[in-house]
Amino acid sequence: MNNRASNAGSRGWNPGEFYSGPRQRLPQRLTREEAAALIAQPNRRYPTGVRDRAFLRLLYRAGLRCNEALSLKVRDVDLGRGEIRVWQGKGGRDRRVWIDKTTIEYLDAWKSIRPKSDYFFCTLQGGHIDDGHVRKMVARRGAKAGIAIRCHPHLLRHTFASELLEDGYSIIEVQRLMGHAHVSTTAIYLHVADENLRRRLVDRD
Repeated sequence: MNNRASNAGSRGWNPGEFYSGPRQRLPQRLTREEAAALIAQPNRRYPTGVRDRAFLRLLYRAGLRCNEALSLKVRDVDLGRGEIRVWQGKGGRDRRVWIDKTTIEYLDAWKSIRPKSDYFFCTLQGGHIDDGHVRKMVARRGAKAGIAIRCHPHLLRHTFASELLEDGYSIIEVQRLMGHAHVSTTAIYLHVADENLRRRLVDRD
């Protein structure tokens, strides 16, 4: 057996399968500037603004699904370690993700004023936040930020994955952080990274 094929099989995936079949529609994503503008929209003078900033920043920098973030309990958010624990994500899979210093600061700002609740992100009365409310909030704030495409929570997840690949993280690392069962699901983002590479090469002097 060819050693290269054998090694690929031992890792549990075949690079050739990434581009088999018809080309999938590319996921939309935000530019880094658009993501920053969206997150800056909520007014920090109000508790809901502090909460919404922290929520948007977490989706962007941890790649969580909207329902995963809304389901986080206080014990799942370890700011000392910069670690977020997702229990029973899509497909019943558990995973851990790690966040940067700025995201920790956003989350800590909300934690210091949040009402008592089992949920980390909650209403000002301590209740569970409805995902429909979040979708409307993200769309509204995206429009106010002047972003041309309609914003929704999953757009920040797409942006997270695309940026990691652009920054040199491996597709296996991105698969793990995204909580995908199969690397072929993560491979759709390779097209986004390839487009970024194409533009950089074309623009070379």
